[in-house]
Amino acid sequence: MPNELFLPVLKDGKYGFIDRDKNLIIKPKYKYVSDRFRDGYCVITYIKKIRKSVKWVFGYIDIYGNTSIMLHLESATEFNEGMSKIKINNKYGYIDTSLREVIRPKYDCAANFRQGLAGIKLNKRWGFINKTGKIVIDPTYTYVNQFFEDRALVELKNKYGYIDKNGDMIISPEFDIATDFSEGLAAIRVGDKWGYINKNGQVKIDFLFERAKPFYEGLAAVSINEKWGYIDKHGNVVIDPIFDYACNFSEGLARFNMGLNSLTRGISLPKGGVWGFLNKLGDIEIVPVYDFISDFENGYAQVIQGKNSNYIDKKGKLIL
Repeated sequence: MPNELFLPVLKDGKYGFIDRDKNLIIKPKYKYVSDRFRDGYCVITYIKKIRKSVKWVFGYIDIYGNTSIMLHLESATEFNEGMSKIKINNKYGYIDTSLREVIRPKYDCAANFRQGLAGIKLNKRWGFINKTGKIVIDPTYTYVNQFFEDRALVELKNKYGYIDKNGDMIISPEFDIATDFSEGLAAIRVGDKWGYINKNGQVKIDFLFERAKPFYEGLAAVSINEKWGYIDKHGNVVIDPIFDYACNFSEGLARFNMGLNSLTRGISLPKGGVWGFLNKLGDIEIVPVYDFISDFENGYAQVIQGKNSNYIDKKGKLIL
């Protein structure tokens, strides 16, 4: 039996794969791959020259190294709940883990499945479908997020609120910006300050922060005086705001960045500076030296330096 692929690695700008014993099984040749195997597959991408034009080619590789290249795909995403979003002729649909099309590409835009439903866009409005492709929540919203804890963030008239899986509006759209629910709370912004509400819409942590992220493992990253730290679910600061940017905790550690001004970069993940990891006491576990790092998952985090990637364990040791 061939060695099972475990993780993708980036060498000189191209991706290959290693097994659990850290042997390079597939030499780097792909332009892009998804960051982990999901439901047994990674998305793979390379650039193919066809006559005088250049085409992005998408496909999938399984854990045994078998590849399925689909020349008709315009894009593909990693699997979530057994479904992968695909794009054909500028429309979105889904395939299952047999790599067969199960929901015909007919949507103007679409999101990944979560909690059995996926957001889809038709005629400039968003709603939700189930895994059979049936519309279960009519497309009436300007935008929707995925379902988290049986609540989905929706936008109407430039304000944000939350619906349940029946499509009922549980928390009316009155917030300027909001995040998904996590651990029973969601960060929301009113005016220029962020606070937290519970799943019934009651304010649980007052509007005190310049920026705020969801709770993970009991802590949430918040910005105070243009620096990032962490609060507990009572709103108490438990890790002083000394970081230029900070992310959610995963497996006991959280990414942080030093060397950039995060507040000038909107709500997306900033680029620049150097990245490291801290623990729940606020101590630096892995010194910030990396261009980019991922969250820890199954004991490993990806680190990127220039055109190369590697993985570290929780002691900061490189696996390659």
